Amino acid sequence: TSISNEEIDLVKKIHAHYDKDEDGFLNFVELATLQLETSGVKMTGDQYTLACKTLECHPDLGLSLQALRWTYAAEGSNVEEDYVKVFRKPPPKKKQDPVYNVGHDGVDISP
Repeated sequence: TSISNEEIDLVKKIHAHYDKDEDGFLNFVELATLQLETSGVKMTGDQYTLACKTLECHPDLGLSLQALRWTYAAEGSNVEEDYVKVFRKPPPKKKQDPVYNVGHDGVDISP
């Protein structure tokens, strides 16, 4: 499964929001808070250790931003839904490429 650039930006914002000690990793308390606030499920220490090992992170450090991206790239994950739960507002609108108007004979008539 893949993840778009817009979704990667949302993952970065979620990671930064929960990385309270700003060390670049989500430790047990930080990740457990993320899980509780997005799924309503409490995380145990054993679940945290398993998640870290599965995502090739050391439990003493926690989940890296890359590891969190992997979790959101997995089937059944929805970073946009979690973003709304965390920030209580919809994600920023996706950037669209500018549209250029072309008149007769291929002449650009954009403002």
